[in-house]
Parts: sequence; structure tokens; C-alpha cells
Amino acid sequence: MLGLFVLLLWTGSVTCDTVEVEPIECVRRYYLRSAEDEKAIAAGMAFLETQRARLPETLADAYQAALTILKARYAFWPQTKMRYLREGLPVLDSLVAAHPEHMEIRCLRLLSIYYLPFFLGRKEMAREDMRRLTEQLLAGEASLPDTYRRMMVEFLLANAPLDQVERMRLQRLYRELRRSEARLP
Repeated sequence: MLGLFVLLLWTGSVTCDTVEVEPIECVRRYYLRSAEDEKAIAAGMAFLETQRARLPETLADAYQAALTILKARYAFWPQTKMRYLREGLPVLDSLVAAHPEHMEIRCLRLLSIYYLPFFLGRKEMAREDMRRLTEQLLAGEASLPDTYRRMMVEFLLANAPLDQVERMRLQRLYRELRRSEARLP
């Protein structure tokens, strides 16, 4: 999880100039920052609204749902938490059902459901998302932005029920990702 912390520091104060950065990358930055900063949720939602026409529709819908779910993290009242979950989770579920091979959407759902209480009945779905992500990453077929690839490998190594071969292969992939990042200017 150190990588996630470093990534959050890197995305620190999110400001996006869409002349320099693609709008979808800005949305990703707002989402990642929202895990630590409640204010980034509103900023991310506002950015989504103003840039929706420049974003892929499925990803715009997925990030809006994921940001809505993150609101539950900061809500005080249980009823409010549940309202945000009821608003966002069905959107992510339907997007994953419609686009089962879209790993970024699957990542958003996994990160949204993994830490939910057991009584919400999402553990099997989280395991399935982890299984699919592991398969795709190890096959080299996971179309994920660079910022997510290493973060998800770390997440899977820490949380997924992996067999010994999968764990070794993911560890090797993690080392490769770290080496490739070290070579970046």
C-alpha cells in the first residue's frame, strides 16, 4: 500500500489543465485523491460534469458512480452511507456486466466494494473481480492506465486469495513495473 500512498502524494492537490493533461487522467487524479480528501469528490464530480462530452461515456459513468460511493466513506449517518451505496453500486454492477473485460471499470468496482461490511453481500463479487484482474494482469491483457497497473498489483498481492504460482508471477510483474517506473525521466 506504500505505492498507493506515494501515488496519493503525487496527486496531492488536484488541479487539472486539460490543455496539458487528458480529461480522463484528471478524473483519475480526482478519484485517487478522493480516497484521502473528501473535498476532491465534489471537485471530481464538478470536473466530470464540465468535461463529460470529452470523456468515454462508460468511464465517465463509472467514475461518477465510484465518486458517489466514496461519499459514503465520509458520510456520518448510516442511512446516508446506504443511500450513496445504493446510488453508485448498481451503476458499477451494470457497467461491469455490460463490459466484463474492461479492467478499469472492474478496478473501480473492486476498490468500491472490497472494504464493505460482510452483511452487504459483496465478498464473492470482490473475489471474482480479483480473480479476473489477476488473470488479465498475468496474461498481459489488462488494459489499465499506468497509475493503476502497479497499484492494483500491490492490492492483489495484499488482498487476493492467490495460489503460490499466481503470487510469484504477480511479484515478478510488480518488480518489472517498479523497474520500468525507475527508468522514467
